[in-house]
Amino acid sequence: MLLNELAIEDKGKVGDIVEFERRGLSILGKVSIVRELSCIVEIDEEVAEHFCYETPRTVVRHNNYKVVRSSSM
Repeated sequence: MLLNELAIEDKGKVGDIVEFERRGLSILGKVSIVRELSCIVEIDEEVAEHFCYETPRTVVRHNNYKVVRSSSM
């Protein structure tokens, strides 16, 4: 297996539920867009308000989250 293939397998996919940390809090969200180095994750509106985000979407680098539930399950 090539290194690039391994990196692709470690990425979340659209629809996956992922867990990541932000300012010491563990947050769950759903992957909506996957990019090369990061993905866009939709989080709960209340969590977005807590962090003073304008939208319930945030960018998370691939190495900063773990897939909790795969969309293919």
